[in-house]
Amino acid sequence: MVSGCKWMGCCLLSFLTMQGVQAQFYTGNDVDGARWSLGFTGGVLVRPILSENPQRVSTGNGGESFGFTGEYFLPKKWAVYGSYERTELDYGYSSRSMEGINLGVKRYFVPDRWFVQPYLAAGWLFNWGDRREENTTGASSGEWSLTVKQTAVNPRAVFVPSVGLDFYLFSSVAFVVRYDLGIGLDSRTRIEAVDNRGAKYQLHDKGLYQRLNLGIKVTFPMRFTQQDGFSLGGIIGSLIEGWFYRLDKRNEEYYYRY
Repeated sequence: MVSGCKWMGCCLLSFLTMQGVQAQFYTGNDVDGARWSLGFTGGVLVRPILSENPQRVSTGNGGESFGFTGEYFLPKKWAVYGSYERTELDYGYSSRSMEGINLGVKRYFVPDRWFVQPYLAAGWLFNWGDRREENTTGASSGEWSLTVKQTAVNPRAVFVPSVGLDFYLFSSVAFVVRYDLGIGLDSRTRIEAVDNRGAKYQLHDKGLYQRLNLGIKVTFPMRFTQQDGFSLGGIIGSLIEGWFYRLDKRNEEYYYRY
């Protein structure tokens, strides 16, 4: 376990120390910079923000989301984007989902050739999924049983402010980290549950949710520079070094065992 963590640490360190890798954005008359990008992200933390939860019931970590994004870079560190997104919010024994197109703008802040590019963004998600979701579900285990009733009104429009970081592993390839706060308009969820012993719980929300997304982005026109070659060599070297480190640790453990 320790060797695995050190191996992952070596790989991460190799990414973060690539000082020669630079984001190649289009700014002003820079004809060689990237004009647009395509990306994919997946939610690693997707949760509703509850307005009422008197019994402090855990909603778990079952929420899911993913999205495909196209981005067009503008001068002065601005960009516009459009994406297809699907989000499923989990409430423990029930869930609701949204699906649609997100349109918005981004603002980058640091010099264009830094390999780390933080940004703020704001967009509107237009949901074409079901407007209302009403269902009754249940669960049981041995002599215990639970009945769950859900009434959800999904928003047709969601305001989504975001903050993110693009880590450029190569000149045209970035690792994406983004946090979204979804603010659904005219949206609410009400969940009531009771078990066969008479215990009750209820959950309410007003259309708010949060997401932490990880993904990858590729800018176009693609570029491959000499620095990218050094970076690729460094990554491969770190992977090989990590593999030999793990092999040596395994041999050492075997030696001391016998």
